Amino acid sequence: MKIIGIDLGTTTSEIAYIKDGKPEIICNLEDKRITPSVIGVTDDGEYIVGEFAKRQIALKPDKTVSEVKALIGTNEKVLLGGKNYFPQELSAILLKHLKSAAEKHLNEEVEGAVITVPANFNSLQRQATKIAGELAGFKVERIINEPTAAAMAYGLNNLENDEKVLVYDLGGGTFDVSVLELFSGILDVKASRGNNKLGGKDFDQRIIDYIVEDFEKNYHIDLSANVGAMARIKEASEKAKIELSNSEITEINLPFIAIDENQNPIGINLVLTRNKMEELIEDLVNSTEITINEALEASGYADEDINVVLAVGGSSKMFCVRNLLQKRFGNKVRFDINPDEAVALGAAVQAGIIKDEINSEDSLIVTDNCQYTLGISVIEHGNYGRVYDGVFDPLIKRDTKIPCTVKKTYYTSYDYQTQISIEVYEGISRLVKENTLIGSVILDGIPSALSGQEPVDITFSYNLNGILEVRGQVISTGKYASATFDLKGLKDSHLAIPDFNINSSNNTGKDAWKNYKLAKEVQLSIELAEKKLEVLSVDEKIDIGLVLNKLKQAVIDNDIELVKEYDKKLTDMIFNLG
Repeated sequence: MKIIGIDLGTTTSEIAYIKDGKPEIICNLEDKRITPSVIGVTDDGEYIVGEFAKRQIALKPDKTVSEVKALIGTNEKVLLGGKNYFPQELSAILLKHLKSAAEKHLNEEVEGAVITVPANFNSLQRQATKIAGELAGFKVERIINEPTAAAMAYGLNNLENDEKVLVYDLGGGTFDVSVLELFSGILDVKASRGNNKLGGKDFDQRIIDYIVEDFEKNYHIDLSANVGAMARIKEASEKAKIELSNSEITEINLPFIAIDENQNPIGINLVLTRNKMEELIEDLVNSTEITINEALEASGYADEDINVVLAVGGSSKMFCVRNLLQKRFGNKVRFDINPDEAVALGAAVQAGIIKDEINSEDSLIVTDNCQYTLGISVIEHGNYGRVYDGVFDPLIKRDTKIPCTVKKTYYTSYDYQTQISIEVYEGISRLVKENTLIGSVILDGIPSALSGQEPVDITFSYNLNGILEVRGQVISTGKYASATFDLKGLKDSHLAIPDFNINSSNNTGKDAWKNYKLAKEVQLSIELAEKKLEVLSVDEKIDIGLVLNKLKQAVIDNDIELVKEYDKKLTDMIFNLG
């Protein structure tokens, strides 16, 4: 099975593979190394991705979407061409396009992928990314953190070094800082901190706001409600930001942007200097130092301990960002790493390690830690008889090395309690409602007694594969209950399971497969599976739903072998359910 590495970015995406033991970028179908993370629909209802989609943003903003990654892991719908999509559906369309490019370049089928995510992504966001990859036809081998991937790309060429590395990853929509130690071919992640709501798009927005305010000041016309005008301004703002990374001044010209009171066309003609842009975004850039400080403090290192600083992510190319890093870390900052490609190259390194395409002597071992604190919901008794419910009590704290096991003892919270629900959460807040619910374990058979008299041991065991085992045991009787949760591929009831065809929006929909030649061969299997989905648990729905979607896609693609394979897999799964 061929495995590739994918940097699925907010604004751009890249793909890479291992060639002769080294990672190499794969050009997309337009022969470009970078693919804009933009998805569109043509007037004929066909999906378009990348540069072709980006070109129509200004002309057809209702038929084009970008920055979908900002919503992944939620059930918030995105409107495209008059139809609502889940974020993972749109991400799957983009990933399918990247898959096709890789297969064309390699002249073989690509089945597996290592996909990167921001270090600060929670389990739902990681699972949504995994689902998007599976809907695109990949077997998702790993979901790895973007800064770790960048460090892997660097580490592969510096295996003999003994260094402490800080990765400053400022992308289009997210920002991460990771501190790692490289020694004897081992890449040890010490700490990661980040902001999932900071990136190049926020810099663009400051420029957009400046242009709109300047236009309103000059012409007394507010363009903010004009969808077409705002799409053009957004495109021009991004272009201006990029140009000011290499020059001191740029000009923004947008003719015929509006009509004045005399029905005469008016446009935008604005000179923007680098100094002015840096003034507009100064607070955002300076805020990244707070994250640097947090990551260093969590790792136990100071500035002087760091040997190498890797600046990656497209937004790290900005002059003011590089200036900030150089002022703080001096000549430790490495600019010979391609900031747009480093993450994808690192993902390919991970793919190569999985596939044994990298010589074991030249390979890296990556040790990991917990990205978020793991704990349970408890009831706390305060002063004056106050009772606080829904308090988050940590067991495994953020940055703890894995594998690890932690056990704590708790007590029943009310008289004659015979059952407890161990609600497992992931997060950093003191209140569980502000954290992510992972799942729960029911422990019953507790001897009836007064409040606080029956102790219960709760144990969390977290292994290198991202599997968390939660076990609750009544100390007096030995009775226990346990469950496992895959934190790198979490199945959760809060996440919708899409059912769609990613090849053509005309064929999108639950029944599109019925119009194709092989439909009759599998109609009974599909209809039976769809009936089963109505009564299954969430975990079973995800497992069967993904195979069901793949079977429908195989019917649409007229792929006889895949139809047979997925039909057998689906019927086996249904039979095993009883």
